[in-house]
Amino acid sequence: MMTILIRFLLLALLLSWLPACKTYSPIPIDQVPFLQRSQTQTIGGVTVTAAVLSHEESEQIFGRPLAEKGIQPVWLEIVNKEPLPYALISRYLDPTYFSASETARMNSVSKKNIDEQMAKDFRKLAIDIRVPPGQTRSGFIFTRLDFGTKVVSVVLFGPKQVKSLVFYITVPGLKLDYQNTDFDKLYKKEELIVFDEEKAFREMLTNFQCCTENEKGTKDGDPLNLVLIGSRNELFGALARVGWDETEAVTFSTALKTAKAFFSGDMYMNAPISPQYLFGRSQDVALQKGRDSIHERNHLRLWLSPWVYLGKNVWIGQISRDIGIRLTTGVWNLTTHEIDPEVDDSRDYLISDIMSVQGLSKLGFVKGVGESTPENPREILLGDEYWTDGLRAVMLLSEKPVAMDKVSFFIWDFKMKEAEEVIERMGREALSKP
Repeated sequence: MMTILIRFLLLALLLSWLPACKTYSPIPIDQVPFLQRSQTQTIGGVTVTAAVLSHEESEQIFGRPLAEKGIQPVWLEIVNKEPLPYALISRYLDPTYFSASETARMNSVSKKNIDEQMAKDFRKLAIDIRVPPGQTRSGFIFTRLDFGTKVVSVVLFGPKQVKSLVFYITVPGLKLDYQNTDFDKLYKKEELIVFDEEKAFREMLTNFQCCTENEKGTKDGDPLNLVLIGSRNELFGALARVGWDETEAVTFSTALKTAKAFFSGDMYMNAPISPQYLFGRSQDVALQKGRDSIHERNHLRLWLSPWVYLGKNVWIGQISRDIGIRLTTGVWNLTTHEIDPEVDDSRDYLISDIMSVQGLSKLGFVKGVGESTPENPREILLGDEYWTDGLRAVMLLSEKPVAMDKVSFFIWDFKMKEAEEVIERMGREALSKP
């Protein structure tokens, strides 16, 4: 028995060692066209260009499959035309970023001369975080692996100066559910409904339908309990900063991934979300925020509406929390999530989520969903029961940071009478000020 155990351990050790026997074969950085997807922003006299490598590009440039170790290189170029020096604060890109030497060690090929050369090459490719006046620095930061859209926060510190830029960069490799949607062509100009007054906008939201629908429009789905007002950058930026992940399109391949996660209990951070319908089409955007397994996640569906409020896009949607998974014959992939019946909790969670990254400038609630109770619940498409106070959260997003105590309010249908009274008084006081 001991002999068998020793042989098994030796075999396991050999199998774990085999990947390290791969060769180290990088190619020159200028032969990999990753900069075609780069983005550039300027603030003052500093210009920053950022790009994120795909798994394949990373392996080409670094000669090793860094993604298998959970590492994703981010390329930066910082052009400093100011008379001040700056330093890049790397932790803002990723609080747990990897050093160049650490990355090389994690990808060792177990040959001393090759490993030493690899470490030397990785250090040479890494960016120098010090950017003197009138000079340019470029190179890589080794961050944790992300899928879909990666948030690249660049913070530069100088003498009594801090410059901050945020990039939202799509990483190749996933077929995201919204990538085939041309948001600019969803509506013709004459189909847009413009609201410049709060009263008319509130009335429209109050009278709008309560819920999503099935494809034929014959049955109500989830309650439409969210209204988000803002550009695509404001929307995706705020949600990305607090860890909401994009979802993959529903395909046979992603159905297999979902089934595998269902049986293993693992988290599938980009698992597809089943379609529901509004404005005659399935959701334009689906996002999720996972926990420990695929069985548990918050998820939301959003539609770009034909409404424009104060010059900004209006997105309407629904949010709920998945608390389990079950088999069903109601959908083609035979699995569906069970939702937490207290759907208001997920709605309120999103408010605090966006406030936590200072992405919310104005908040309100409006009637329109219709109240239901645990004693008299309603049902979504596949039969799950839910209850709600019947209110929609209305959030005006901001690209510039807004501190929590600076958030203003739509004086509409707050749940607490006391809160509504205070907010009304604050509104009157603001109007009375010169």
